[in-house]
Amino acid sequence: MKCTTAIREVDSVEITTLVDNVVDLLLENSDNAKRAPRIRDGALAPPLLAEHGFSAIIRVSDGAAKHSILLDAGLTETTMLVNADRLGIDFSEIEAVVISHGHVDHVKALMPALNKLRRGIPIVIHPHAFSPRILRIPDGTEVRMEPLDPVAIERAGATIFRRKGPSTLAEDMVLVTGEIPRVTEFEFGFPIQYAVVDGVEQHDPLTPDDQALIVAVRGKGLVVISGCAHSGIVNTLRYARELTGIEKAHAVVGGFHLSGFMYETIIEPTVAALAEISPNFLAPTHCTGWKAIHEFAKRAPEAFIQNSVGTTLLFGS
Repeated sequence: MKCTTAIREVDSVEITTLVDNVVDLLLENSDNAKRAPRIRDGALAPPLLAEHGFSAIIRVSDGAAKHSILLDAGLTETTMLVNADRLGIDFSEIEAVVISHGHVDHVKALMPALNKLRRGIPIVIHPHAFSPRILRIPDGTEVRMEPLDPVAIERAGATIFRRKGPSTLAEDMVLVTGEIPRVTEFEFGFPIQYAVVDGVEQHDPLTPDDQALIVAVRGKGLVVISGCAHSGIVNTLRYARELTGIEKAHAVVGGFHLSGFMYETIIEPTVAALAEISPNFLAPTHCTGWKAIHEFAKRAPEAFIQNSVGTTLLFGS
């Protein structure tokens, strides 16, 4: 793994969703979306599971070189692994894990997955992701999220790479953004969040551990995959352009964190900014939310792809 912003263009990238908030067995295949099989051995295929979380396998290829990265691990210890098994995923193909941020709906199945992943597998994670989080909801509810345990991860045989800045994986075919600068006026982060750092509780609205993956598809442009985009999906795309020097966004995939009452006011400016960026494909998932997803579908019908657990998105040759 290199700490660099250099990125190697690839022939193609495939993104298979292992965890998302929605399962839909009736979605049809398209040129850019291969749906999970409905029938196996003459009967309905074993059902895939949905939960409020995200996990995906990103496969990149350039000529004979092929690599697979696991991004995130969902909300429970079981869902990612059940879905992977039912989709026929071979965990031995995965050569690195990236954690988009430390929230529980993106990390929970990591520890049991280490029993299936190769010994010594690198886990790329921002150091702040190991901080306990507290959500103080305006109705008075308090939610405490316990983080991953780095000691337990290393005892299980993985190698942790704590990175604040950008780095590359897969022979420089996958770029991990590291911290994403906040530059837009309307993307305000997560104001109800607090973190415990060195034993001291502090307001943590910016979620500095939020990071995304970038792949550059030859002749097409950037494919950007976010976990939740707590930095703001527009900030994420702008930073992807800055890091790579590539202006064209070919596809944007992942959670955009526009769900819930706090974020309704920024749906419109986000949709407008993405319309200006004009990616060829847009596949919002997870925490993007019903209202925002439908707005993207209405405003960019030719670019919009409805995601589902088990869907493989294909970009490139």
